[in-house]
Amino acid sequence: MDSLSIRNTFLDFFVEHGHRRYESASLIPQDPTVLLTIAGMLPFKPWFMGDATPPTPRATSYQKCARTNDIENVGHTTRHLTFFEMLGNFSFGDYFKREAIRWAWALSVEHYRLDPERIWVTVYEDDDEAEQLWLAETDIPAARIQRLGAEDNYWWTHAAGPGGPNTELYYDRGEAYGHAGGPAVDDERYLEFYNLVFMQHELDDAGNVLGQLPALNVDTGLGLERMAVLLQGVDNVFETDLFAPLLARAGELSGTAYGEDAERDVSLRVIAEHARTSAFLIADGVLPSKEGRGYVLRRLMRRAVRHGQLLGMDIGSSGQQLLLPMVEQVIEQMRPSYPDLERQRSLITRVAGAEETDFGARIRQGLERVDQAITSARSTGDDAPAFPGEVAFELHDTFGFPIDLTAEIAADAGLSLDRGEFDALMQQQRERARAAAKKGSGGIPAETYREAAAQVGTTDFLGYRGLTAEAELGAIVTAGGLLHTAGEGDEVEIVLPRTPFYAEGGGQVGDVGLLETPTGRLQVTDTQEAIEGLIVHRARVVAGEVRQGQPVEAHVDPSRRVATARSHSATHVLHATIKEFLGDHAQQAGSLVQPGRLRFDFPHFESVSRDRLAEIEGSINERVLRDPHVHTEVMSLDDAKKSGAVANFGDKYGQVVRVVTIGEFSKELCGGTHVPSGAKIGTITIVREESIGSNTRRIEALTGVDAFGFLSKERMVAEEIARLVDVPSDQAVERVGALLDRLKAAEKELAKLRGANLSQEARRIADEASREDGLAVVVTRADGLAHDDLRRLATEIRNHLAERAVIVVGTATDEGKAQLICAVSADLAAAGVEARPILHPAAQVVGGGAGGKGDLAQAGGKQGDRLDEALQVAAGEARAAAAASR
Repeated sequence: MDSLSIRNTFLDFFVEHGHRRYESASLIPQDPTVLLTIAGMLPFKPWFMGDATPPTPRATSYQKCARTNDIENVGHTTRHLTFFEMLGNFSFGDYFKREAIRWAWALSVEHYRLDPERIWVTVYEDDDEAEQLWLAETDIPAARIQRLGAEDNYWWTHAAGPGGPNTELYYDRGEAYGHAGGPAVDDERYLEFYNLVFMQHELDDAGNVLGQLPALNVDTGLGLERMAVLLQGVDNVFETDLFAPLLARAGELSGTAYGEDAERDVSLRVIAEHARTSAFLIADGVLPSKEGRGYVLRRLMRRAVRHGQLLGMDIGSSGQQLLLPMVEQVIEQMRPSYPDLERQRSLITRVAGAEETDFGARIRQGLERVDQAITSARSTGDDAPAFPGEVAFELHDTFGFPIDLTAEIAADAGLSLDRGEFDALMQQQRERARAAAKKGSGGIPAETYREAAAQVGTTDFLGYRGLTAEAELGAIVTAGGLLHTAGEGDEVEIVLPRTPFYAEGGGQVGDVGLLETPTGRLQVTDTQEAIEGLIVHRARVVAGEVRQGQPVEAHVDPSRRVATARSHSATHVLHATIKEFLGDHAQQAGSLVQPGRLRFDFPHFESVSRDRLAEIEGSINERVLRDPHVHTEVMSLDDAKKSGAVANFGDKYGQVVRVVTIGEFSKELCGGTHVPSGAKIGTITIVREESIGSNTRRIEALTGVDAFGFLSKERMVAEEIARLVDVPSDQAVERVGALLDRLKAAEKELAKLRGANLSQEARRIADEASREDGLAVVVTRADGLAHDDLRRLATEIRNHLAERAVIVVGTATDEGKAQLICAVSADLAAAGVEARPILHPAAQVVGGGAGGKGDLAQAGGKQGDRLDEALQVAAGEARAAAAASR
């Protein structure tokens, strides 16, 4: 059975048993506690946690997943992968253990036709019920049921969230694969293929049980790759139809045949596996970077390039390519099941090509540094030499080597890595990442929001139809819990059963405005969706007192909302136009929509020229002036995708979505607010285009009144420049350019004259210098010189004196500060006389410090009036240092 049939057999089985089928969600999860989608249940987590009401009690899905905790094992074992596909069936408070066990057995034996005599089962050590159900609902004997501890048979995401005991199905592949005795003895012979989790507990970050979930749930996962191993009769995942074509392509590119050499096979596996993962990550909007998901992707791609090097490929200089043709093979092979790969072909191939070219060049330089460090470590004579953590950090910071790649290279050379030293150097960056990952919503626990949701229900958003509404004050939320009343000055979060306030989402900022009750008034400063379906109004009581249950009049700030709507519609127009000018790869990768301004991030591999930006800006405004109709409609997610609506990377969509169409050129899934027609946007002007990271650009623009104000100021500046240079406005640029050319020529001539004068002055000072016991100590003051000229004067005096000379020159700046330079002749420097210690006491006199090393140093301080005193101190230090060197 091929992999496509395995997937369809699973989904069809559970659809027949009353489950709604769901397509795979993105590898970029909505859950902020995890970096990537690591399990099939993750898109359903709000339903398991009771944070949202599931639209169906039963679901089945195929889900692409990515995990890198075992990345070092990829290629070395027969089944470790960073990307895999999980087939799952789920119950949200509907069926529980009995049905899950019965159906898992029926699917395995009757539909996949696995030999029932070779199936083994494990259950959690305390789960008597699961064992009894296996015996009652299936034909498996007690002898093939084993109890294991929490490490094997208790499942959770290893982050705060749901969990519970599980039972797993294994298949005995025969004595050729290992020892008899069941999965408790040998999990290579007995291959796990299906995991049934009985989701019933809520856990904290450490895995401690906090309590029961609102309902008893079922979460299962059947690994497509592992089932392919069993049903295709092969030894490992790399021999299945999912990987065999990729291994063949990697072999063609590297001139290596799979199966001929064990070490080369490892590299071919790594290349094939990492290329597959990389293609899927890029397709879902992940781009190479130094942090987060981007770091994971870059690590995978660079690890693949490294293994290409090990196979003898010269990537980056000779024109040889590896990643680019490999991801093209992934797209060809997987696009029938994942059409997004084809839609994102341009993005995937351009990112892969750019990254391998960049790292191919870097890796040669980095490997030279690695070889130096290895040679140095071995020369110490230690029995267990270590690769320096400082060098590992340098490789990471300068050459882009992921630390794990450095560790692998060091291990291949027989060295351990001083990870402690590396970790210390990376500590600050890691703390920033952790702080960002744990950033919460005002410090209010999720449980408090759930309590508010249980009390009020989900919030009905009315803001598409108007900016005011009447409601009842449903809940007053604080970090300390729910309140019945709040008084003037209190900062709280208000929950209403319905609201016209838009909660921040899709890049659009939350609304602000007023909430008024018969006894008080609140100023709303922000609106957020605290948990799925629950909108909270962050507010301050500015008058009187408010109480739970009171009638509320909600008023959104109208001018701010309209200005924000202009920016959001402008973002859609900009998005469509950028893709037309730069290519389909320039998909939205992040946005910020504010009143009168917008920020738009997109993948691209070079800066956008001024001329091209002008063309884009002109096209945007031309489209807006045509006054295209802005149409919104609600439809199913499947219908929206079929209609050609664009789903933006990382945005959250349910099964029912809102589609915003602008004219004939833009159609996007979007829950934000918009103007009714294009002309309402007004003017759009691009004010900035810049890089915000590897392969990612950012455009900032202004809209409406803000754009007009910006352009008005720009016009006034242009007119003033034209007045100053005494030409009409349309000739100002040419005239300013000519003046600048003249200024540069004059500055060049002036520098030439200044240099000649400095040389002449240096010769004069050197000629007048006297020596005591052969030592020349020159101390002089040269006010009015810039730092570079001061440095040049000191070094030229030293060059004229040649031997046994110390020169200290100083200047007082117009700001009242002091600067000093010390230069030491080569012979004194060789004898141990250093410039910085000579200047250090002088720097303290002027209230500053000294820097530099060897024969040249500089110092500065705020007390320029003490420069003469400092110069004398430096002279004394120079004589003492020279005397000590004899």
